[in-house]
Amino acid sequence: MPSLEKSRIIVLHLTKISDHGVVLHTVDSRSGRRSFLVRGLGTRRSGQTAFHSLGLYDAVSGESPKSSLAYLREWTPSQTLHGIRGDLVKGSVAMFISEVLYRSLTNEQGDPQLFDWLSEVVQRLDAEESSIANFPIWFLVSYAVQMGFMPGETLEPAGLFSPPEAGLFYRILRAPYEETLAIPLSAERRQAFSRKMLQYLSYHLGSTLDAKSLDVLHAVLA
Repeated sequence: MPSLEKSRIIVLHLTKISDHGVVLHTVDSRSGRRSFLVRGLGTRRSGQTAFHSLGLYDAVSGESPKSSLAYLREWTPSQTLHGIRGDLVKGSVAMFISEVLYRSLTNEQGDPQLFDWLSEVVQRLDAEESSIANFPIWFLVSYAVQMGFMPGETLEPAGLFSPPEAGLFYRILRAPYEETLAIPLSAERRQAFSRKMLQYLSYHLGSTLDAKSLDVLHAVLA
């Protein structure tokens, strides 16, 4: 009988492979970026209901002799996340964050500190009762720091950020979370800054990071 492994996972993306199965792309508390084969979900809608962007689950997985992917045997929500699942704005922010993580995280070695931080981000988004219009830009700056891209006195690459944008970057970097959410910004400025942050992350990651859900997020937050 194959050995089973317990871990915690954060859902990033679903890829349908059949009428009853999906590949679940996650951040795993033990193994970093990891994908699982999940079968027996029934219809496509059942799969979307079982898992959602940034869902937090306690999981039991095992290796399959018939696939190069591990399979997910059991999964139980570790947090219900009613806010994210029941609110269009929070759900759109979750979709954006999950896409950024899906397209940027490649490390297949566990990083408990990063996993715990991401779990806190998810729970903070779910529980937030004030406006979350600035939540995405707070996340992008904080994520850059978590990934080790802490800027010095100047931002690299040179010329990417305009002086006002650089000022906003450092303000978010130094301000408490609650203060960042309260910064008065237009929807256009938030979107422009988000695009610059994606370029900043791309530069430091060494690969292009393009989040298609940013336009959807802008429309919802406008």
